[in-house]
Amino acid sequence: MLIATDIGNSSITIGYFLDSGLVVQRIPTHPLQGAVEYRLLLLSYMKEKNIAKSVCNGIISSVVPGLTEVFREVLKELSGKGTAEILVVDSAMSGIGFRIPEPEELGTDRIVNAVAAFSLFKRPVAVIDFGSATTITVTDRQGYYIGGSISPGIGLMNESLGARTSQLKMVDLKEPGSALGRDTTGCILTGLVIGTAGAVERIIEEMETETGLIFGTILTGGHSSLISRFIRRSYMLRPDLTLEGLKIVYEKNRPQ
Repeated sequence: MLIATDIGNSSITIGYFLDSGLVVQRIPTHPLQGAVEYRLLLLSYMKEKNIAKSVCNGIISSVVPGLTEVFREVLKELSGKGTAEILVVDSAMSGIGFRIPEPEELGTDRIVNAVAAFSLFKRPVAVIDFGSATTITVTDRQGYYIGGSISPGIGLMNESLGARTSQLKMVDLKEPGSALGRDTTGCILTGLVIGTAGAVERIIEEMETETGLIFGTILTGGHSSLISRFIRRSYMLRPDLTLEGLKIVYEKNRPQ
């Protein structure tokens, strides 16, 4: 069994790749916990989903450095005798090229998204990841990572409006009933959801104009299903694209 772990700023997503398919567990990133607590959470979930505890290998993508070694320890303990190979993703092991100055500074979640997206499209592609941040990750005809964009995610914007304004409040994130907000909540939802959808489409259009490329589009991340119906471009919805990319990277680097 392969356990792929994507440690993000808002949530930790754990993919159990079984013969029967992919099973996904999600844990809030905060408050941070220790190896013992995370191990118990994983074991409890495995018991609930009837996932047999067996020798497993693991791969980790992390943008929270303080949790990287914690989860390496957790996965080693789950492997039985602690002898499994646990890989931690970096730019050098991705198997793709980079047309940017400092690929080592790129978030590993964006790297594995690029790997998975190009493996699906085999042509220029833009991955829009609607997570804590809304990121766009772009590859060219050869599958090279060529750049992208980063903006605040809708959850972060929602929190900021509630915390930094005197008369606005956080809202439950859902589809706006209308583009024309009729009350404060409706206006906020329109700005967050439809505004974010329009923003990412405009950015990709500008990127296409600059590069002369036409990008296939993949939507992923925790808010992708919510925002997808407001995207006018043709797209593929893959909420677990990062886990798919982790599996591909693992297969490229697995111990012989």
